[in-house]
Amino acid sequence: MKLTKPAIDKIDCSDKNKPTFFWDEKTPGFGVKVTPKNNKSYIFQGRIGLQNRRIKIGDVEVWKLDDARKYAQELAIMCHKGIDPLIERKKALADNKELLKQEKRKTIKFKDVWFEYLKARQPNWRPRSYQDHIELSRGGYDPEKNSIYTNQPIYQLFEYKLSELTADVFCDWLDQNDYRPTTSAKAYRLTRAFLNWCEEHEDYENLIPPKSYNAKKVKDKVPSSKAKNDCLMKQHLKPWFEEVNKLTSRKIAIFFICSLITGCRKNELLSLKWTDVDFRWKTAKVRDKIEDEGRLIPLTAYVESLFLELRKNSDSKFIFSSKGAECGHIVNPYDSLEKICKKLNIELTPHGLRRSYKTLAIWAKINEGSLAQISGHKPSALVERHYIVRPMDMLRETLQEYEDWILSCVNSID
Repeated sequence: MKLTKPAIDKIDCSDKNKPTFFWDEKTPGFGVKVTPKNNKSYIFQGRIGLQNRRIKIGDVEVWKLDDARKYAQELAIMCHKGIDPLIERKKALADNKELLKQEKRKTIKFKDVWFEYLKARQPNWRPRSYQDHIELSRGGYDPEKNSIYTNQPIYQLFEYKLSELTADVFCDWLDQNDYRPTTSAKAYRLTRAFLNWCEEHEDYENLIPPKSYNAKKVKDKVPSSKAKNDCLMKQHLKPWFEEVNKLTSRKIAIFFICSLITGCRKNELLSLKWTDVDFRWKTAKVRDKIEDEGRLIPLTAYVESLFLELRKNSDSKFIFSSKGAECGHIVNPYDSLEKICKKLNIELTPHGLRRSYKTLAIWAKINEGSLAQISGHKPSALVERHYIVRPMDMLRETLQEYEDWILSCVNSID
């Protein structure tokens, strides 16, 4: 029949169980398929070698008759050339699908992948390292905890697409943040490790622009890590203890004192639980930064009395508890220490107390190997590493001697 638009509108399916086909007398292989439900579509039917090919062109209501006929002619030419239209269509769909996938990949944001990265890598990290990633990527409103966090360095990159992370973006990021140099440097290192992981992941590879976070001009912007030398001197001890004992927070005051006497790292002490302390045998089990099983340190008389003072009013599993902290214990006691330092006109960080521990011990002529074992420093000599084993009572005697010397300096009469 001669297919025209009026003719197509009039034709109906003659069979209630299967579709009816109407072929155009003008264009070979071109026709209309009508289903029992009266759905009409343009089709093409041709041969590739000995095989028939029937291809749906499109619905009658969508395609114009002339466009459908012209497309049928193109399909006929392909068949004559031995090109299978079905295969070509599948290739085109696959190419389009891949193109859409690539376009979609380009819209992936930093934040879309960051938490996947944390989940994937957490089993390989120490708890402190994982916590660093969480703390440096906090920001905005958290509906689950109903809290608003100050935007941390890594959080500032969350809205960038991975494909937008050029060297200039990182330069601006490092220039504009006003965090401590050590914080900025750590944020950059964590971000660099994350983006290296993305480059090796098949879903995110080749998304980050070349010469991006590893570009020389970016590395030049990263604050250099300079060795600190903040340390309490012998003459600082008495006024420092006086100011510490004036703090409104007794927990923070005791934390500072215990840091100086035990030489523990900040997080080792702050995360200490009551179950970690054995008052009978005068020991405490701290979570060592290096050793997974932790380490045992002796409990001296004054430190024990300070712990017992806190235990009287404790309602938490943590010794240095904090109701406002998510983790349950004090996290950043910096402000209190900065106020003391400003009043005394000295420089001192929480880690500076650990440095003071080793330095002041020289005055007290305390055995250096014992102090290193207590504070969790690796032995530096062959004999120390392999031949000397100090029992806990020996370490306690050494640390008690150091504590007595500190308190004698604090209680001395001018």
